[in-house]
Amino acid sequence: GAASRATGSVIRELFGSATRSVLVSGFAVYQGQQVFRVLAERMDATPTLKVQMFLDVHRPHGDRTDASELLAAFSYRFRTEQWPGKRLPEVYYDPRSLAIDATKKASLHAKCIVIDKKVAFVSSANFTEAAQERNIEVGVSIQSPELARELSRHFASLAENGLLKSVPGIG
Repeated sequence: GAASRATGSVIRELFGSATRSVLVSGFAVYQGQQVFRVLAERMDATPTLKVQMFLDVHRPHGDRTDASELLAAFSYRFRTEQWPGKRLPEVYYDPRSLAIDATKKASLHAKCIVIDKKVAFVSSANFTEAAQERNIEVGVSIQSPELARELSRHFASLAENGLLKSVPGIG
């Protein structure tokens, strides 16, 4: 009895149901204005809704730009091109993704959403129009407060221990 639905439909439904908290972890974000519209509207309409995003900020291959400049450019693009709402979410990144030394580089590749610490959605889909609407992706939505709380604790712990850092200028 598993239902097959477009990832975008599932995510819009999840975002629209949030009342207290949303955790979003993703690798690639493109067409964020479309992908995050329902979440931004929900966030603007619900001042107490806390939204945290854990996103990949990457250094292009061979690029030697200072990490602070890459973060500033990411922050600007996110605020002006990716986020459609007035109120900004908290956005975190993995500092290792900006390492110049390729042997020390890492990426924040997890793709999941946690709604109100009750529902967890884990997916192969990035936050792109293609992944949300056209690609063949696999995702599972699980109504499990235990799993949802554990995922939330995992990301909170990474941030509290300094492994993930807040993106300056966002949220």
